[in-house]
Amino acid sequence: MAIRTTEVIKKALFTAPFLLVLGSSAAIADICRPAQFDAQVSVRYVHDGDTVHLHDGRKLRIIGINTPERAREEQPAEPYADTARRQLQAYAEGPWSLVYDQQRRDRYGRLLAHVFDHQGRNITRRLLAAGAGQLLVIPPNLKFVDCYRRAQQAARRTQRGLWALPAYQPLSAAQLNAGNAEGYRLVHGRLTRIGESRSALWLNLGEEFALRIVRSDLDYFERRQIEAWRRQPLLAQGWIYRRNGQWRMRLRHPAALLEGAD
Repeated sequence: MAIRTTEVIKKALFTAPFLLVLGSSAAIADICRPAQFDAQVSVRYVHDGDTVHLHDGRKLRIIGINTPERAREEQPAEPYADTARRQLQAYAEGPWSLVYDQQRRDRYGRLLAHVFDHQGRNITRRLLAAGAGQLLVIPPNLKFVDCYRRAQQAARRTQRGLWALPAYQPLSAAQLNAGNAEGYRLVHGRLTRIGESRSALWLNLGEEFALRIVRSDLDYFERRQIEAWRRQPLLAQGWIYRRNGQWRMRLRHPAALLEGAD
């Protein structure tokens, strides 16, 4: 059964889905800080901006962030990939403290955790605030989601890091094509239709693009809020794919709908 968000986070997300007002530095630090740590590790090798190899042999995928892919096989590196890796390398000195979430491993067998440097600073927040990567929300791992969302918002507003590059600017749902609709992107458009199937709820942004909320994720959404989005401009963040002649994106959580949709 899906783990629900806390009432505090749900209320914040639903009352202001596209405007998250930044509080004081102290308030932000509070929502980024754990009550306690679960483990301590040391990094042997930084693979990319969101994945490292530990000295004990395990591979660790950092929760809350997706960074550009480095070059592999015949695939060229995505813009900003090497810079994101260097930024994580700068935070890998000294021991890391880990905070586990609802899931300890991902589908590839990698360890999942929120990570903190030797001074107790949230590394995902630091990377997002620097524009080294993009917010990635995958339920039920929702600790610090508000912290991470605020960090990304600040970076986007000031065009820090990858947010200054054309490759990471929002795409129009009406203008997606095979040349631009690849990878983890932002897509904007107006909600024109809400539909249902046996497996999912569908939010159509025009004729060619749809957000898919599978039924196992519906606990994180309130139907009355979804209805209120009709004819509103939406800005969604996630992986784009094409099926049955339509561009699609799976929407896992309200935090993947961002501010600045106009």
